[in-house]
Amino acid sequence: MKTYLLNVKVYDYTDETEDEYIEVFSNFERAKKYGLEFLNKKLQFYCKYINKSVKQALKEEKIDYDFRIIEEDLEYAEKFNQKLDILEEIEELLVYEPTHKEFILDYTGEITNICIRYLPNQEETKGRNSLYLKPNDLLPDAGTKFKIGDLVKIVNRTDDISYSYYPDYSDIYVVRFLPRRIEGQKYLRNTYALSEITNDNLSPGIYTWEFHEEQIAEYDGKVEENSPIDVLRKIIKKEIKVNRETWDGLKNGTISLRKQDKNKNNYYEKVLNLQKNKEKIKY
Repeated sequence: MKTYLLNVKVYDYTDETEDEYIEVFSNFERAKKYGLEFLNKKLQFYCKYINKSVKQALKEEKIDYDFRIIEEDLEYAEKFNQKLDILEEIEELLVYEPTHKEFILDYTGEITNICIRYLPNQEETKGRNSLYLKPNDLLPDAGTKFKIGDLVKIVNRTDDISYSYYPDYSDIYVVRFLPRRIEGQKYLRNTYALSEITNDNLSPGIYTWEFHEEQIAEYDGKVEENSPIDVLRKIIKKEIKVNRETWDGLKNGTISLRKQDKNKNNYYEKVLNLQKNKEKIKY
């Protein structure tokens, strides 16, 4: 039998007060209904006191809230004993139903994030045992928006399901890897590996970052043929083949794809010259 733990917190930063409502329900919709009633009652009370709309008060950080519902099948959770080795990826667990689903909602009742957790009933797992999803990640076409070699831009660097810190180096990236899928997978880690050519003179090279699908959009600027980013795109699509030594050099910056690095082993210039002379690229 599934239970739904409702937990709603409302913070008033003006008076430094906090209200909390915790209750267990037998179904999601009932938990959501009571959660919304409590949350909106408190938000309206605080906003009336400071004479601001809820949207304005949230934007100005006068108030805040946390609204979540945790779904758990106690019998299933007690029997679950699948563990994730520290060297394995979360995908190895995604063939199973999670022991807990944590739904995070906004003050209108819309689900913004879903955190699925795999908590074995015995020894705690050493690997990563939770994954944040967006509602659209549950749709059949999730993870199919882009393909390897696409040129993209980042439209949201501070999303709350981001996996790491993203330096603001580039306006354009190349899709290097797609979301990983394994046979029997029930949930998708809907993130893409994106590569960029950094313009930082202290740490030049090719860097690869992980972004969620909803953080990415198609690049709509102009890209010149055989520009550095176009050369990187062709390498990733294997239209230009490079060996391991060359690729490692490009990643760590000892071999450059940047036009300005005239004093380095400049692979960009090499590619241009070879293509201009219509010669076969050799290594």
